[in-house]
This record gives sequence, structure tokens and C-alpha cells, in this order.
Amino acid sequence: MPTRSRARRTLVPAGLLAAVLTAVLAATLAAGVVGLVGPARQPAAAAGSWTQETVAGLGVRLYTPTTAPALDGRRALMVTLHGCVQTNADLATGGNWQATADAYGMVVAAPAAPDGGVLLGCWDYYDTQHSRSAPARHDDDLLALVDALLARPDLDIDPDQVYLSGLSSGGGETMVMGCLAPDVFAGIGIDAGPTVGTTSGQISYVATTQAQATSTCTGFAGSHTDAFDTQLTSVVHGSDDTTVAPGYNRLNAEVMAGIYGATDASALDTSTLTGANPAGSGTVWSDEAGPRVSLFTNTGVAHAWPAGAGPGASYVDPDSVDYPAYVTGFFFGNNRRTDATLGQTPDPTPTTSPTPTTEPTSTPTSTPTTPASCWTTTNAEHEAAGRAVSYGNDPYNPFYALGSQDYLGQGDATVTSLELTSAGRYDLVTAC
Repeated sequence: MPTRSRARRTLVPAGLLAAVLTAVLAATLAAGVVGLVGPARQPAAAAGSWTQETVAGLGVRLYTPTTAPALDGRRALMVTLHGCVQTNADLATGGNWQATADAYGMVVAAPAAPDGGVLLGCWDYYDTQHSRSAPARHDDDLLALVDALLARPDLDIDPDQVYLSGLSSGGGETMVMGCLAPDVFAGIGIDAGPTVGTTSGQISYVATTQAQATSTCTGFAGSHTDAFDTQLTSVVHGSDDTTVAPGYNRLNAEVMAGIYGATDASALDTSTLTGANPAGSGTVWSDEAGPRVSLFTNTGVAHAWPAGAGPGASYVDPDSVDYPAYVTGFFFGNNRRTDATLGQTPDPTPTTSPTPTTEPTSTPTSTPTTPASCWTTTNAEHEAAGRAVSYGNDPYNPFYALGSQDYLGQGDATVTSLELTSAGRYDLVTAC
């Protein structure tokens, strides 16, 4: 596509942007998936290379692997967006994308926000005035970038394997684009991003509701809402993030799960996560066909891109979960837009034994009268089981029940009773 050059106007009052940047600059940095599916992560020299290009008018760091594509014979594309006070070079040099890109044969594009961003590199994710064609916003630039990369025969990118991820304002813009163009983005990875429809001054507290954000998101999609049926969402954030309100992360996951109709919530299996510090907890929302939304809280990580390895960079934390592996594994393992199966093709005939023709004569030694639906245990155990979430560090970390958001008090050792009242909802009760 031809290079585009155009003037942009600032669409928010300077005071609101100042609020964003004050919070961002004040933040202090140190320095899933239902099981990761796909190639194993092994430290190795990059099999491809980064190049600096101008694509659709944007400055882009582009990583092109030399390894074979892992799914459907064509390459996937991951567009990754930097945050405020961060550059696309930070993600290219410190974001730890190369090993994952090589493992999956995936192209990675890290664009710079047009014209230096609205201020100090920020993407203009805020407010409700977004469209696929407004030249004053960043939305159409990102769509033009994807179109230009899809049109390149040397990259051979599958339009059904186009993904988007980003940190902070880049995370907010990732959610905007996932709502605005669900037909374009098969998966979105939101890292500590404010929810759609909020202003640039509303990052330190949750300023919207699930109903409001859902209406904004589906309104952005317009005639493309059917594409939500096959889209995926991953949300990640650090437990020690003091820049963007932690509540936005669960809200973002719940908004997308609600839009997708993914009502079956379960604890995220963190045992297979990789990285220097994969500690944390999370939730997966599934529909009848499998996982659709994944939320992960990374213990001890502040407001940063969770690289999980590498040298780090501005607002890039290598002492974290390997989010490039985490989000890519989730997208490849659950992509609803391709017919291929990642890895080995399963046998067409089941190998399980046939159902016995007679009832077994033995009986269990004990049989519960009803399924477990109420638990009395420590807040830490509730969180580990996917019934609660916490923010901060023990003993000052407040706990909240999933679904109801009932306050469970502070500290890992505090004992509370939670009752499962509906799918994914736990209510605080006096006793079980």
C-alpha cells in the first residue's frame, strides 16, 4: 500500500493525558492457556531476523522467521504494541518474541505509534470515538498495517491467524481493535490495558461496568459482530501493578467472555507455564467447544511487558511469565478459524475401550451425597483453586471472590467460606 502521511489532532484535553503519563512515569519496575500447546520453548539463537521497515506509513520492527509455519501450512502474524514511555524497539530487543516466533514460524510486527503517539508514545485507545476509517485516530493505521503485510507474498500470512497484543495504552488499543475488527483479529492479548470506552484520565480506578464496556465493544464491531463467535482473548497483568487499576484486567476478560458466550469458568492450569517467574493464578472461560478467554495474574510483576527472559528494556520485565509463549500457545492451541490441528493429527478412530455391558459389582468406599459447592479455607487456597483473586503482597493483599467480587479481607492466611452459586460465580457466606 502507498505510504500515507497526514496530520493528526489530539482528541483529549492535555490534562487527561498528563494524568496518564504521571501515573506511568511514577510506576516502579523491577530491574494461558489450558496447558501450553505446541512446540516446546528452548533457549536458542534466533532463526530469523528483525528488520526496520516503513509499512503502510508506520515505522515497524518486523521479525521474519526462517522456520516452517506450525499451523495450516501458512504463517501467523502477531502485531505487538508498546506502551507509553516505551518504543517498538524496546519490544523488539527485550520483549523475548524471537524464540516463540521461531518455534511457531510466526511473523512478529512491532509498529511505532504514529507521529510519536499522542504524547510520549501513547496509543489513543481512550473514549468511544473509534472507527475503521477515521484518519485522526490510530485504528485505521493498524488495519492498514495488517492489510499491507497480508498482501506480501514473501510473508505468506494466513488471514485466519492474525493476532494482536499490547501493553498499557497498547493493551487498551489492543482491546479497541479486537472490538472494532473482530473479523481481522482472531486473538487479542491485553496486558494491563484500560477497558474500552474509558478516558485517558481513568487508569487508576475502574471507571466503567461490564454492561457499559460490552455495549461499547459490540458497538465498535457494528456489522462484524458475528466474528466474535471465533475470536479468542488473553489477558495478563502483574500483581504489583500500581499504574493501571488491577480491576480492569478481570473486567476485560469478563467483557470478552460475555460477548463470546463463554460461561464455563475454571482455574487456569499454571503448571505448564514457562519463564523466569511463572508464578501466579488465573481463570479460563470456555464455551461448549473449549477455551475462549484466559486471564493470568503474574505474581510479583509490576506494570510491564512480561518477557520471561532476555535482557529486559523500558517497561519490559524478564523476571516474569514468558508471555510471548503463553499468549501464542493459547491462540495456536484454540484457534477457531483454521481447520488444521496443531502438531500431530489425531487418529480418526477413538482408541478407548468400549463401554462395559454389565455394571461393576464393586462400590466406592465412600460416596459424597452432593458435589462440592462450598469451601471453607484460606484466601490463598481459594485463589489457588480459582475461586478468588488478590492484589498486592501478603499480609496487605486484599482478596475478592470471583464472579461476585465479594471482599474477603486481607492476607493469604485469612479463612473464609465461598459458595459456588452459578457458573464462575462464588459468593461469600458465613459458613459451609
